[in-house]
Amino acid sequence: MSATVFLLVATVALSALVVSTFLNLVYGPSQSAFALETARPLCAARVVAVANEDGRAVLYVYNRGEATCVFDKAYALQGGSVVDVKSIDYAVPPGVVAEIDTDLPFDLGYVYRLTGPGGEAAEGRP
Repeated sequence: MSATVFLLVATVALSALVVSTFLNLVYGPSQSAFALETARPLCAARVVAVANEDGRAVLYVYNRGEATCVFDKAYALQGGSVVDVKSIDYAVPPGVVAEIDTDLPFDLGYVYRLTGPGGEAAEGRP
């Protein structure tokens, strides 16, 4: 009977060791990285105007957030479908209105959307 009790105690102790190792080495650091990512200042940009410059759409973007907004894609949408997409490379500092030449065709029926690698997004229409 003492061997059975010893085996049970050893199993419980080993299980506790495995669980605590998992929590300390795997789960804890991933939670900390997630907390750091969500704690950083966010980009809060908004398209305040869309202009027609020689048939191309030029977007004026205001960054009202506390972090620089980085945009790498510009989309022209119509009825929820992507009409055209262009690669761009713009960074908009906080508190600044930036003029972004998208090289997309201008159309009064389009919605223009900018996106960035960190989840940045801004959308506007003429």
